[in-house]
This record gives sequence, C-alpha cells and structure tokens, in this order.
Amino acid sequence: MSTLIGTGTSLRAGLRRDRVFWICWVVLLASLPPLNAVKYDDLVPAGTDPRTALGPLVANPSMQALLGPAFNPWTKGGFTFWRVGGFTAMFAGMMTGFAIVRATRAEEENGRLELVRAGAIGRHAPLMSGLLESALGSLAAGLATALVCIATGLGLRGSWAGGLAVAACGLVMAGFGAVLSQVFETARSARAWTLGVVFGGMFLLRMMIDGAGEAHAGLRWAVPLEWGLLIRPWAGERWWAALLPVGLFVMLAGLALRLESVRDHGAGLRSARPGPARAAGYLGGPLGLSWRLQRNGLAGWAVGLLVAAAGTGSIIAQTGTSLAGNADLSSYLEHIGGSDDFMVSFFVTMLGILSGVAAVMVVSVIGRLHSEEARGRIEPLLAASTTRWRVVGSHLLWAVLAPLAVMTGVGALLAVPRARSASDWALVGQYVRSATALSPGLLLVCGVALLLVGWWPRLFGLAWAVIGWTLFTTWFSAIISLPGWMVKLQPWGYLSHLPRDTMSWTPFLVETGIAAALVALGLAGYRRRDIPA
Repeated sequence: MSTLIGTGTSLRAGLRRDRVFWICWVVLLASLPPLNAVKYDDLVPAGTDPRTALGPLVANPSMQALLGPAFNPWTKGGFTFWRVGGFTAMFAGMMTGFAIVRATRAEEENGRLELVRAGAIGRHAPLMSGLLESALGSLAAGLATALVCIATGLGLRGSWAGGLAVAACGLVMAGFGAVLSQVFETARSARAWTLGVVFGGMFLLRMMIDGAGEAHAGLRWAVPLEWGLLIRPWAGERWWAALLPVGLFVMLAGLALRLESVRDHGAGLRSARPGPARAAGYLGGPLGLSWRLQRNGLAGWAVGLLVAAAGTGSIIAQTGTSLAGNADLSSYLEHIGGSDDFMVSFFVTMLGILSGVAAVMVVSVIGRLHSEEARGRIEPLLAASTTRWRVVGSHLLWAVLAPLAVMTGVGALLAVPRARSASDWALVGQYVRSATALSPGLLLVCGVALLLVGWWPRLFGLAWAVIGWTLFTTWFSAIISLPGWMVKLQPWGYLSHLPRDTMSWTPFLVETGIAAALVALGLAGYRRRDIPA
C-alpha cells in the first residue's frame, strides 16, 4: 500500500475540522491592507508631496526595523504594503505555524491520529494532508488579500504580488512547523519551537537587519521569513523571489516526511527527558504545580510585552519631534489617542494596545486550567487531599498577578527612553500610574474567562471573542470611524486613560467590583459542576 493513500480523505476531514480557524484567519488578514489603504489619502492629501509628508517616518531606522524595508512608500500601494503588508505576511506565517502543528502533532498527541491510522490509510497521509491544508490556507490568505487590494483600487500587479508575499510567508512557517512536529513529542513543544524560537528568532533577526539600513540589505536574503517582502509589491516586483519560499517549503516537507518514517507513532526524534526520581518540594501542592505548568508561558508573554514597550518607547523618543511636526500624522494619532498632545496620544494609544495584548495573557492562563481539565489531568488532582477552589485559585493567582506586574513594567519601559531624552524622570512614574489605572480591564477579562470555565466551559471561546473585539476597536476604531458607544463597549472603554483624562475613581471601582463578582461566580460554578463537564 502506498504511504500516501488516503491523503485526499484526510485532507477533506482536516478542512472540515479547521474550517472556522481558516475562515477567521483569512478574513482577518485580508481586511488589514484595505483598512490602512484608506488612510493614505488622509496622510498625503492630493497635491502634497509624499516625500515631504512621509519622509521623516520612512527614514527612521526604528520604523524600518518595526515595519520592514520601505521599497516604495511614496505610492498608495507601496505605503500600504510597507505599513501593514509586512505584518500581514508575518501573521500568515503565524497562522500556518499554528495550523500545521494542530493538524499533525496535536492530533497525534490527543490519540485521534492512532484511530485514523487503524483504517486503510498510508503512513504519511496525515502529514501530507496537513502540509496540503497549510499550503491551501496560505494560498487562500494570499488570494483573498490580493482580491481585496484590487477591489480597493491598489492596482492589479502590485496586489497580486502582495498576495503572493502573504502566501510565501505562510508556506515558510508551514514547512518549519512540519519538521518540528516530528522532532518533539508534544504539540506544546512543537508550537513553542515553531512560533517562539524559529518564527520569533527570524522576526528578531529581520528587525536587526532592516534597522541597520541599506548597507546590510544583502543579509535580508538570509532570513526566510523576509523572502515574501523581497518580492517587492508595488516597487518593481521580483516575481522570481517567490521561488525561494516555495522551494524551501518543498524541501522542508520532504524532510518532515523522511523524519516521520524513522520515528515511532506517538514519539518524537527528541524524547522527553524523564523527570527526577523525587519531585521538588514546591510541587507538593496545586500552587507549585500551576507554576510549573504556567511558568514558560508567563515568561514568554512577559518578555514579549516588555520588549515591545521598550522598543516602541525608543522609537517615539527618536522620532517624536519630527513626527509631531507632521500635521496629518498628529491628527491621526489624536483621533486614536484622544488628545491634541502628540506624545500623550502616542502613549495612551500604546498602553491601550499593550493592555489588550496583556489580556491575551490572562485568557491563556485561565485557558490552561480549562485544557488541563479537558485532558483529564484535573480529576486525579482532585482525588487527592485538595479542594476545587485551591486548584482554581492556584491558576487564578497567576492570571491576576502576572499581567498586572507586567503592565506596571510596560508603563515604566514605555516612558524610560522619552524620560531620558527629556531629562524628565517623572514621566516614568506618570505612565506607571497610567498603566495601573487600566488594571480593572484586565481583572474584568479574568472574571469573564473564569465565569465561563466555572459554569459553561464549552463556551470558553467567548473569552477570546472579547479579546478580539477589544483589539479590533483599539486598532481600527479611528480608521473605520466606529461610533463612540461601540468603541466604549470593551473592558477599557469607560476607564480613565491617564494623563489624557483626569482620574475618575467611579468606573475604576465599579469595574473592579464587577470583576470580583464574576470571579466569585466562576469559583462557585467550578465548585458545583461536574468535572469533567
């Protein structure tokens, strides 16, 4: 029997299983370029020289590091791709990284793949179907992006090249994810290496190379994640550059198939290390166990948020004066940040965005409690001499304390570069207070997530919907002119955004009280319901 027999059946089953995943990602990615394209006319009004309006922004090395190389930002299409096209392509890589691990190693770890292989199906059919599914997802994201850009009026040639760039980054990460899914025994390790080490490492390397300027432009070819950008949409397209990610995908797919043939089902090339004969003392209770389970994720989120705060703070410290002189950019930031002071608008906007990202950290921590239950690991714990509240409380503690501590650091690091350049260290304390004033939003998200786990664990996805809506309103409310009441309909909508607003304690205390009530209800529900639900 061929090792690939049954690939078509497996592919159809995978597409049906993951259809919501793909639809959400493709719609999200395709919506980013047109939403930002409409702002070009505001930033560069008719009759204005784009080099005058955008020159200081484009010439700044920090912006190059953040957004990628600006090949031709003087046209509407080139500016749109520089501003969000690179991010869209990177997100496509993240999408396929998640997808390939989910379709291969996660299915194997959960035992479903063993049942599938009991039928008349070839050894490599599940992996091949996962690769094809990821490739189709990449192409769908690229095609949707291209069609939406064409509909926006960005031109045929550049739009197709932009879509190709998005698909290229998706293929690159699908290939790496397929290989790493053969190396590690658990989906968690494969996901961490695919998205944390490989994706994060290449993204960091890209930032360093692009930030170093054109003198080191040749090094861009050493970073596969940047190959899509080097197709140069709207900037003299290099169609042949698309062959590089395609070739890498084919090579990595072949390597993954080869590695799968030399390992046992359920095992990885790298076996999990056996634990010590005796557990550490701190693992004697639920709190120590929850720390052991959550510590890697907490460290990753903390490092990511703190680095993002330090990086964006450094950018505004270097570019603040020149950008503040750009009336259009100042007007745009004023719309988002709600203040006519350029710096205040910037800091308020960044704290809003990073608070939304910290809320993802909160939901992830509570979600780990939910996933441990789904995998049957909570029942043995509760069979010992511990209570349900102690188990829940051990995870709740990290969901509350860690994001609040990280956001305090975010407020400080965001302001440090500006405080150093202005010799005004009071700014650090000011923005630490600003971050602290937003803490009820994090607590409210925590309360919603715990309420769902406590009473309706199958509806836990609604917590992610809250996060998605919050990030959408924070990023795009100014672009698509959402009504004010819709913008406020999120956990940070009614809180005071210091120093733009004066501190209002009523919404702070009311929202904190609501969050506490939701947590209490969640604890009560978890104590009463069946486990597993």
